[in-house]
Amino acid sequence: MDNTTKERIKSWTPLGRPILDIAETEHTEQKRFETFAGQWQEISDSISWTTGSQPADLPGFFLKNNILYSALPLERELSPFLKGLDALDEPALDDGLLKTLSNIETPCRMTLYIALQCPHCPGMVEQLLPLAAACENIHLHIIDGSLFPEKAQEDKVMSAPCLILNDETRWTGAVAQEEIVDMILNKESMDLDTKALKTILEDGRAAWITERMLASNQLFKGFSGLLLHETWSVRLGAMVVVEALAEKSPKLCTELEKTLIDVFSTKDVPVQGDILYALGEIGTPDTRDWIEAQQETLTHEDLKDAAADAIQSIEDRYSA
Repeated sequence: MDNTTKERIKSWTPLGRPILDIAETEHTEQKRFETFAGQWQEISDSISWTTGSQPADLPGFFLKNNILYSALPLERELSPFLKGLDALDEPALDDGLLKTLSNIETPCRMTLYIALQCPHCPGMVEQLLPLAAACENIHLHIIDGSLFPEKAQEDKVMSAPCLILNDETRWTGAVAQEEIVDMILNKESMDLDTKALKTILEDGRAAWITERMLASNQLFKGFSGLLLHETWSVRLGAMVVVEALAEKSPKLCTELEKTLIDVFSTKDVPVQGDILYALGEIGTPDTRDWIEAQQETLTHEDLKDAAADAIQSIEDRYSA
């Protein structure tokens, strides 16, 4: 942090006193973010810093629950960062855009890649932070691609700024706020991927996922991925949805049933156990026959028990 940056931080008077949470990770760059926050505290008490209340894949600062800033606001990125903090209290958006943002009911994920030397990146940061500040359904992650090159490579980012919406739509270079919001609203809501649905589950909104799928008579594109997720709590949340679907729309479960059967042999024991539970909830007599055939190959006692329970569950439903 050079003297110019320090003086700018000293002279900044925020609209409120932002509370920034330092994401806690095992990443090799974690210490750099903690050091930056410590230096800021020594210079100014304009920000209240907390630590590790939210999980994250990359180090960074949570400006809000839905905004993670995985970059160090230095040089030309300091000014848009400060403006963004002010936008947390008063998003500088016109009334028409604010009204449009209120129509975004389906959570979406936006990832913006920036670089410190990029001349157009500050403008994109200034464009996006107020949008996410005004709409909690926009989950924004700003990443310094030069600081996290492995992540940029994973997302096939070749230049900055690069904005990615839900891992599908992307823009390179400057883009207007209105265009971004229009694209969010025009995306088919049933195209939500597993990552987006996981965010919704973790917000305690399993019922919302159920209601949307029942209303559209269609599964979300990424829903089966929740049932196959490596994290047990995510699978558990998905099971709650499956139980509701089985009760209210058995026909909707046909596609899900086929997916679970197709991938069963490729999963580890905990996931296989949960697949068997789900099949017990949604399966047909044909599914029961498939499970019975699997019993001959199962060696793990937990899986044997899960298979027996699933068969019994199907028989109970069809004999009722």
